[in-house]
Amino acid sequence: MGLAAYLADRVVPVFVGALALAFVALVMSVYGVEGAVVAFVCGVLALAALLALVLDWLHRRSFYRQLVDTIDALGDRGFLSTELVERPRFLEGELFFDALDRESKAMRDHVSAARRERREYREYVETWVHEIKTPIAAAHLVARNNPSPEMDAVDAELDAIEGYVEQALYYSRGTSLDRDFQIREVVLADVVRDALRHKARTLIGARVAPVLGELDAVVHADPKWLSFVLGQVLVNAAKYRREDGEQGHVRIWAERRETGLDSWVTLLALADDGIGVPAADVGRVFDKGFTGENGRRFARSTGMGLYLVRELCEKMGVSVWMESEEGAGATVFLSFPDMVERA
Repeated sequence: MGLAAYLADRVVPVFVGALALAFVALVMSVYGVEGAVVAFVCGVLALAALLALVLDWLHRRSFYRQLVDTIDALGDRGFLSTELVERPRFLEGELFFDALDRESKAMRDHVSAARRERREYREYVETWVHEIKTPIAAAHLVARNNPSPEMDAVDAELDAIEGYVEQALYYSRGTSLDRDFQIREVVLADVVRDALRHKARTLIGARVAPVLGELDAVVHADPKWLSFVLGQVLVNAAKYRREDGEQGHVRIWAERRETGLDSWVTLLALADDGIGVPAADVGRVFDKGFTGENGRRFARSTGMGLYLVRELCEKMGVSVWMESEEGAGATVFLSFPDMVERA
């Protein structure tokens, strides 16, 4: 709140005060008071009034500036500002502070209720996912104990259902870092093999064979989340396989790269030789719900797989991006930063 704005807000009392001062000067002149005395008295009164206005402005400005700075610092949690700002000692400020505090409390209660509902919903989804795994496993068992082309097709569809259920589970878990989330040292070869084991039927059904390169690197990640991330990339490699019917491949390798002075990352790459991604879609493939030209063309994309890949990677501190050439396949890169300085 600037001084000019403050004075403009008090133009009426200032104008009335000026009229009163002029009236006092007139009365003193009528009663024969000398002009020098009249000027001195009026000057003292005007100076006192101006000093009072400036002091009042400084007092108010201090409160409002502190309030604005606090709200700016809190960002989208500005409703907590009344918890950090002292209650002012002037009537207008007290009324404003009390009103803001009531609204702040209402917002805090609303946020708490929303968090509680989200937590309860997440717990329900996780419980449902774990419960649904039992009938899916039973259906798998029935299909595999009764081999036939029809049962093989049913078993393949059960794999797809299991994949979507897994997406729901990790989408739910991804909203909270305190649930099933542990960053530790993992060997990439172990996690890659785990992801390949889970997606083996999908890759075999799509005639896509993995080709493993050097994978002995050790990185910091959550092994379950990383296995899920790799599984989503493998599913895409199977889904958007070659159209000529020939055997497809997905090459997986890791390498060390220097990113700056004594700064290194471990790069994990998964490269398929499928239909690739159009150049216009490459920058958006990780957006939530984005299906792109390939998704519309094949009519079986939810746009959630790569979105979850990006979200989980961000929470693990891993960078992820895609490079692709339409008709020549796509490569997904995961960059794991070193957690400690290398000797």
